[in-house]
Amino acid sequence: MLLDTHFHLDFVSAPQRAALLAELAESDVQVVAQTVLPSEFQVQPGALPSLGFHPWWVTPTFESELEAFASHLPQTRFIGEIGLDFSPRRVGSAPLQLEALRRIFSLLKGHPYVLSIHAMRAATEVLDLLPDNVIPVFHRFSGTSDELTRLMQIGGYISVHPSMLESKKGRAYVKQVPEDRLLLETDLPASTNAVVSARDVVASLQGTLETLSELRGQDMTPVINQTQQDVYFP
Repeated sequence: MLLDTHFHLDFVSAPQRAALLAELAESDVQVVAQTVLPSEFQVQPGALPSLGFHPWWVTPTFESELEAFASHLPQTRFIGEIGLDFSPRRVGSAPLQLEALRRIFSLLKGHPYVLSIHAMRAATEVLDLLPDNVIPVFHRFSGTSDELTRLMQIGGYISVHPSMLESKKGRAYVKQVPEDRLLLETDLPASTNAVVSARDVVASLQGTLETLSELRGQDMTPVINQTQQDVYFP
């Protein structure tokens, strides 16, 4: 079984979700269904439900969304997509993002939630705020080598998106980290209501797995399978 640890089921139109998940199951693929707004969180049969509040969606009126986050929290042990984005287009909302993330992390303290984290030019800030006991999975990791080392030292993981394997830095990172800290992701669909097929997801995951195997000089299939099991199905 392959697990897409970062899939935006919330971007798939509601009438198509069950059919897509059924097609993925036929290919022995499961997804961790990320959400960008707590108020849109749903438990969908056939997917691992992940409760998130994406930094792009944080606005000055975020209090009601944090209330929704708290109310849904007992329904899952998977959290995402959450994080910080300090890229030039998003850094203007940094104070709001930080406040929202601090509030979210205060709700997670003391419990082994699995986090799918968005950190754009903000890996250090996220690492500084991380509560104890959580299991951090940095999605599409793009930080520095020192930040990656720090993530590994606290027991974190990276979920590998195909775009990481297209850059020299990304390829170096997936060879640098311990083999059992790598997970797969597609980050599909690319946008709200974008069309995506089970074939797209399967091809992306298999392509990433093949490239990882080439870069590391070994078949990564059993390693990835075991890591998926350890993190998501303990």
